[in-house]
Amino acid sequence: MSRSKQLLLVGIDAGGSKTHIQIASASDGALLLDEVHESTGWVSLDGQQRASALVMLVETATRGLGVVAAVVAGVHGNDTPEQEAVLRAPLAARYPLVRVLNDSHLLILAHGKTSGTGLIAGTGSSVTATVGDSALTVGGWGWIFGDEGGAAGIVRDAAKAALAVYDRGERDPFIDDFLAWFSIDHPHGLEYVFSTTEPRMWAKAASLVFDAANNGSVRALEIIEHHARVLAGQVALLKERKGDVSTVVCAGGVIISQPLLFNAFTREVRRLVGDDTETALLLEPPVKGALNFARHLYLTSQQEMTRSALPATNRLFM
Repeated sequence: MSRSKQLLLVGIDAGGSKTHIQIASASDGALLLDEVHESTGWVSLDGQQRASALVMLVETATRGLGVVAAVVAGVHGNDTPEQEAVLRAPLAARYPLVRVLNDSHLLILAHGKTSGTGLIAGTGSSVTATVGDSALTVGGWGWIFGDEGGAAGIVRDAAKAALAVYDRGERDPFIDDFLAWFSIDHPHGLEYVFSTTEPRMWAKAASLVFDAANNGSVRALEIIEHHARVLAGQVALLKERKGDVSTVVCAGGVIISQPLLFNAFTREVRRLVGDDTETALLLEPPVKGALNFARHLYLTSQQEMTRSALPATNRLFM
């Protein structure tokens, strides 16, 4: 088969700091493209702009490779049916099989399950559970209001701790190091940094918070344990709302690379949700879940086409 006629499966993981796209052959599953792009300015885009960016990504990445058969995109900030409709419409107008999910939903699929809960704690955060044939997302809300467990939320709360230390006239080596990370010597400078720099940049200071906690800072440890409690509380909320929390699959640069957060989260899940809930770290890239689902959509569509082509008497015995 020539490349121009080759059918393609497209999986996308569009997060707050990076977008990962994989393209595979629909016929044999061979991986044809695997690229990661920075999501520069993603948080400032509205739904229509994000939808346009997804279309451009797919068009650019698949050019010369073949014909798109199925696209599955997990998108950070896709939290409601209304948002999903906006993001999906331009893709669905161009390609035959399209699904747009919350990015944390990809974790369940990448873990090899069809039901459960996915938790992302990277630059931002969100938690998604399957509820029957649908999905429900809680948390997230961006660094101003939420994103607990994500780097941006952790750094925001470290900045608030710096302000509180200054107001009380105290000194804390952790806070001194935190201000020095931003090359400022007074908490007043934090407002300027946070208002003029893209969150994915200043969120990198989260590593300093974890280093301080691992080196004995009580204040840094309190920040991390607070974020673990909030994440576990979101899992408990999903359970209350009939979500499947039997397995919580965790991914994202922060929770994957920082055992302090994952271990604290696991303890809080057992306390708030129960011992029957399993917590696991996803070692595969989440985009694998998108590609797995794209393959499922394509194969299901082929089976339905085969079934519809059979005489009615033959269909009775399938």
